[in-house]
Amino acid sequence: MHIYVHIPYCARKCPYCGFYSVPGNKDAKAYFEALRREILKQPVICSAEAEGDIHTVYFGGGTPSYADPSEICETFRSLIWLFSIDDGEFTIEVNPNSFDENKGRMYRNAGFNRISIGVQSLHDDVLKTLGRLHNRREALDAVEASRRAGFTNISCDLMLGVPGQREEDLYEDAMLLIDAGAKHISMYSLMIEEGTPFEKKYGNRLEEFVDADLERRMYHGLRSFLNKRGLIPYEISNCAYDGFESRHNLAYWQGREYYAFGAGAHGYLNSVRFAHPESIEEYISDPVKRITEEVLSEEDKIKEKCLLALRTSRGIDKKTAEGFMDIINKNISLQYIEETSEGYRLTPKGLDYATIVMMDFI
Repeated sequence: MHIYVHIPYCARKCPYCGFYSVPGNKDAKAYFEALRREILKQPVICSAEAEGDIHTVYFGGGTPSYADPSEICETFRSLIWLFSIDDGEFTIEVNPNSFDENKGRMYRNAGFNRISIGVQSLHDDVLKTLGRLHNRREALDAVEASRRAGFTNISCDLMLGVPGQREEDLYEDAMLLIDAGAKHISMYSLMIEEGTPFEKKYGNRLEEFVDADLERRMYHGLRSFLNKRGLIPYEISNCAYDGFESRHNLAYWQGREYYAFGAGAHGYLNSVRFAHPESIEEYISDPVKRITEEVLSEEDKIKEKCLLALRTSRGIDKKTAEGFMDIINKNISLQYIEETSEGYRLTPKGLDYATIVMMDFI
């Protein structure tokens, strides 16, 4: 059983962010009341194949730590009560400028046991370029505060390929976060999302500001850097110590179904991919309204299972791959896919062409 909860509020929307969020906290109390109404009206569905799996709950955003922590904790407790969950991986996203030890203790007391910190960089010039509201010291303080609050499962985000960013700075950031206690690091290349201020600023000319070869060196270099220090690259954008992989995100990449609550949240239940309208006002008036995005056939599910599995270092298992050997052999000849004892996975070269490879399965 896997559950995602979207908190759409932010102190200020980052200029590169394409996720649904709004600055400020207008109607926040009414939003959380609507969120709990949706949760309590949701029928509990648990498929037979999910038996024995670890339960996961993920509060993302937006910026959950910008919201009133008592509202967050009450909503989390509503989920735990309704779904009768007594054990699992329970994650909350925070940003350094809106997080402190007191909030961390409230989250831990409520039952959250994993924290994901939006560090992005520990170099103030890079943070300024990204429009972040925190600085290097505040980011490291947030990691330390999460440890003092009782979190041992700590994840930190890093961005690469940012204009003006140096390769050696990225490795320094990673080392500092490891030393501070991070067990998991997510690494994302800067992307230009439609409708964002960065699209207006850079358009489709990002390579004029960040050399493409440098961005790829950063990506492969950081994966190697983390791997040598025990944080294994278990997915395209994620590295972790053994046992600290994100169980929630693994559920996505394994094609598992999951609940989704909140404005703009996307879910997958009963073979249907759905979304909530990206409007806080509309959500408050009708929190159970959903838009059907896609109904998956059994064939669709198998194709999706393949392309999602390619995101992971384990890749596609041999049984699942049987119906797609023409596609797999084509990509083996291009040196994008390689065979392993368990199945088939992307090569280092294939990581650079992952989107192209995955499109072959659609």
